[in-house]
Amino acid sequence: MDVSLVRVYKEPASLRARGTLIDLETTGEFDRSYPPWDPRQYASIRPTIFGYITGDELVQYCAEGEDDLPEIREIMNATLPSLEGPFYALNTYFEGCIIENSCGLQASFVDVRGGIRGSKWDIRRHLGIPTYDDPFHGDGSLCMREWLRGNYDACMMHNRACLLIERDIYEFTLGMV
Repeated sequence: MDVSLVRVYKEPASLRARGTLIDLETTGEFDRSYPPWDPRQYASIRPTIFGYITGDELVQYCAEGEDDLPEIREIMNATLPSLEGPFYALNTYFEGCIIENSCGLQASFVDVRGGIRGSKWDIRRHLGIPTYDDPFHGDGSLCMREWLRGNYDACMMHNRACLLIERDIYEFTLGMV
């Protein structure tokens, strides 16, 4: 595994619960020949950014182009087994299917929304959570297009914002804020 082939970013960020919050940015298309509940629908989707918050640290790994995608997968395979569970995400099925199809690992997730329903951006707005300077205003498909154009800094800013927003949603559902 050659981490020097990908961008790495770390900053202090607390998760006031035991476990790890994970958010992935991706590239690729769904295979619509499978039903929506079939993980094989995700077989052509590859992670471009692997971001997580655990303990007191936010960590991101970003592939810089298609040639670096195998490195992200290797980093995920090396890192995921050592991360503290449970795993949290807003898009629990998506994150789990991407990890299963890309890494061959089974990962179950707890939904950060608890009993709250709605999109991340709508919940964020309703709860008064800041945008954390997301350049794409919650639009993951725009992040995918910009990653393909080489706008990696903005994509990492988007992933960082997603992690912090999902953390704040989770802490709200636990009554921590």
